[in-house]
Amino acid sequence: MLFVDDVVIVEKIKDTHAPFYRPPLPQQESEGVHPGILTLMKQCWDEDPSERPYFHDVAKCLKIINKGKSVSRVLLYFL
Repeated sequence: MLFVDDVVIVEKIKDTHAPFYRPPLPQQESEGVHPGILTLMKQCWDEDPSERPYFHDVAKCLKIINKGKSVSRVLLYFL
């Protein structure tokens, strides 16, 4: 079930006019998000698709963030 804020976000994401909507991100690790994840999200959200990382590069980055462990559990959060 989507909440009102979720509906608004989905509508903003669907809008195909620049500038494209990106949800606000925490600015500090102390807000509960690994800084590597924040960096990766910003790279993946680049408005220029040619600047976005390839999936295998995303997987490598996630493996580093996950301290060498399998990324399968981490990837589940992105699906």
